[in-house]
Amino acid sequence: MEKYDWNLLDIYSDKSEIEIDIKKVEQLCLEIEKYKGKLSVSSENMYECYSKLETLEVLLLKVCAYAMLKHHQNMAEPENLKLYKDTQLLESKISSRLSFITPEVSDIDDDVLRKFLEENSKLKEYSRIIEKIIKYKKHILNKEGKYIVSRLSEVLNSMDNIYTMLSDVDFKFGSFKVDGKKYDVTHGKYISLLSSENVEVRKKAFESMYEEYKKYINTITELYLTSVKKNVIISNLENYSSSLESAVESDDSTVSVYDNLIKSVNNNLNLNYRYMKLKKKLLKLDKMHMYDVYVNALDENKTKITYDESKEIIKSALEVYGKDYIDVINRAFEEGWIDVYEKENKNSGAYSMGVYGIHPYILANYSDDIEAVSTIAHELGHTMHSYFASNEQNYFNSEYTILVAEVASTVNEILLSEYLINKETNKMKKASLINNQLDRVRATLIRQTMFAEFEKIVHEKVEQEISLTADDLCDIYYELNKKYFGEDVISDEYIRYEWARIPHFYRDFYVYKYATGISSAISIATKILSGKSGYVNRYIDMLKQGGAKDSLDLLRSVDVDLETEEPVNDAFLYFEKKLNELEELLK
Repeated sequence: MEKYDWNLLDIYSDKSEIEIDIKKVEQLCLEIEKYKGKLSVSSENMYECYSKLETLEVLLLKVCAYAMLKHHQNMAEPENLKLYKDTQLLESKISSRLSFITPEVSDIDDDVLRKFLEENSKLKEYSRIIEKIIKYKKHILNKEGKYIVSRLSEVLNSMDNIYTMLSDVDFKFGSFKVDGKKYDVTHGKYISLLSSENVEVRKKAFESMYEEYKKYINTITELYLTSVKKNVIISNLENYSSSLESAVESDDSTVSVYDNLIKSVNNNLNLNYRYMKLKKKLLKLDKMHMYDVYVNALDENKTKITYDESKEIIKSALEVYGKDYIDVINRAFEEGWIDVYEKENKNSGAYSMGVYGIHPYILANYSDDIEAVSTIAHELGHTMHSYFASNEQNYFNSEYTILVAEVASTVNEILLSEYLINKETNKMKKASLINNQLDRVRATLIRQTMFAEFEKIVHEKVEQEISLTADDLCDIYYELNKKYFGEDVISDEYIRYEWARIPHFYRDFYVYKYATGISSAISIATKILSGKSGYVNRYIDMLKQGGAKDSLDLLRSVDVDLETEEPVNDAFLYFEKKLNELEELLK
């Protein structure tokens, strides 16, 4: 293991170990299948089934996580790809063979299920699973339907994998020269290029990126529409009124949360227009293009920040959580939990993946700038959430929804930003940091809501059986872009293809959770920084709950209610406050 690579030895030290666990998974599957048709016989049968299922799931997660992490380190390595595909196939087979459990429990009378929970203290460990089955009975497919869908799961979920291979491995964005200097365009370097002071660098990077997506726009359109149609078909089979309702319920969320978000953001777009107008003025541009949006016109923070320097900055910003929290972060930094730097054929972007019973892993593509520091802080939020939940809850209850997950990560980003702003004494550097924070809130709250509105429109059209072409999707996106950015930004022709670059669209209705996440996070971070008595402990306790309670109830425990417009409106108050601070500094 290199210093800045993952230490995957914490999962498996050699191939023989993964083979042993695969055999254990297959054996446990056989043992669980013996309960088929017998779950209603006794509470003990049900307990034994769920207990064995939990053991199987933990082992299967280890196997699949190891394979995915190996694959993402080098996606062109055939051996890694084979292991990844083999484990995906294993997961699909296990899922189909055990697909009888939920429908069979669903067929049992509610009173009998509650009687089982009352008489068997051991079964209470799995009460949340059973209570959710009772709650969502009308959406649970019968045994035959569940079996068919699970058998098809590998195929139904293949669009994401195909898109990832196309975009991350097959696409080559090339290079260009400006003033004799060569610039390579990659996913990892793209935003950095768009942040360049040189408008020609920004323009050529923008065009190089989207020319490749334009070239394959018909293929990507078919991939995405197939993914949407899959969502629509499955939601219909499960008796949901829409694919949106199906998606939000899987997060313990509601359609009103989604709709409130879009409504509130649309009602506050004037603040984005105001910010874009200020940015255009600061950049001294007669015409402001989409490739100018990412530039910090006040960028006084050009000093490179090494990864090792970033570690100390992050720990200082997060010390408000206390020693126990920082001790775990030290482990993440020093014990190979993070794969740090961009490498050829490595998966792009960043994520944190919890591995129950081991520890989480973070994929990063660190680029020695302030944004890269923020990304590490963000992913550490996910990591700490997984770490706390795994240590406090059983496997099933440790699995929190993304609605809550994006809160933990974004709280860390806000704490980092406020720390940097407050300790800065140079007026222009402070203004630069505030500008960065405004950009971050804009990108997370406003831009992600634009993505969410795009998803909603496309899914609704497919549900209405309206045929869509690549031009239709590009037109929908283009009109939304104009609405969200306003008259002071030229919506360039190439921006029509931006939707095709968003991998999260292959996880239906995922992106809205970034926007609700930052709204919730602003509320939480503000309370933490205010020193509100006992609040940090309440927040950490929420993280420790994992998925033991419904997501909206978890957020209400820290005074955030997403079924109202208040959190989103409060986020815009924060945005407006920062905008006022910036304008005041620039007087």
